[in-house]
Amino acid sequence: MKNRITILTSLILLNFINLKAHPGIGLVYDGDEIIYYTDLKQVWRLNIHTREKEIAVQDAHTHELYLDKENNLYGEHYWYVESEEKFKNFIWRLDRDGDFQKIREDQYGENDDFSFVRNDDFASFEMRQANDSYLIIKRDSISETILHEAKLHHPTWKYLTANEALLFIDYPSIYSVKSGSLELIEENVSSKKFPFSTQSNNHNIYGVWTDKNDNIYVAIYGGREVKKIDKEGKLSRILKSSFFWSPVNGVFDKDGDLWLMECKIGGKIRVREINRSEVENSATSIFENIIFMLILISLGLVIYQRIKRRKNSHAQQNVVVKMP
Repeated sequence: MKNRITILTSLILLNFINLKAHPGIGLVYDGDEIIYYTDLKQVWRLNIHTREKEIAVQDAHTHELYLDKENNLYGEHYWYVESEEKFKNFIWRLDRDGDFQKIREDQYGENDDFSFVRNDDFASFEMRQANDSYLIIKRDSISETILHEAKLHHPTWKYLTANEALLFIDYPSIYSVKSGSLELIEENVSSKKFPFSTQSNNHNIYGVWTDKNDNIYVAIYGGREVKKIDKEGKLSRILKSSFFWSPVNGVFDKDGDLWLMECKIGGKIRVREINRSEVENSATSIFENIIFMLILISLGLVIYQRIKRRKNSHAQQNVVVKMP
């Protein structure tokens, strides 16, 4: 029994250590039946009609994906070279016939020359730091245009809408840039983090996407919930992920159902279908958090008692008995 408790405790503690890692947001839909998504180890191909999935790209550590209008898939592979103590990456493409090729060779450091936020003409939308501000840029094969310059804290994930508005997160806010003008969509879209979350604020808010009516949806990774901002600017929670899971990104299929990408404590990724009418009771989060805290307190007491018993055992072994 003691061994089982020790193993269970070790596994759960390992999962909490893995909380410090953060998943990618790579989730794209071909508009018909196929969804591609990343789990940072490979890219999966999911048929939303048959529910069958298979590995589309093996050994691909990519945080983002882009699917062009010809159904060619783009991603990155990112790895650490221990002998050189440096990171490297390359950009790849999987064409619609399944042929894989590098389209940008290996380079050191971060990927700063290929954006996965693009329009149907393959023009990219990027953010580049310039002194104490950020340049929001649209770039094609011929030229680049500065859409806006803004003073921001730490912009992270981006999303391009069908009408070419660039949505992006700058914790705890969400902004939109369209036709050169910057608009604050919501000043504070974040949530309280679930108990004992080790995620930084920059990874508290994750993927952004829209529906066919231009409502905005945001995955609140730290709060384990998805929030909606309607066209009138009203902010509301539409669902909450189940215990130990957090939302990462989402996409609506052609029938209006939501396919939600979620990450479990420990790093496991899943994509599940949610009917748009489904909304979980927000009160459940209170009870879940209480249960979560009780589990951790119980584990802490078990560990404390085991350490205490070991110390007492060692102390007894070191006692010297003097003979009269």
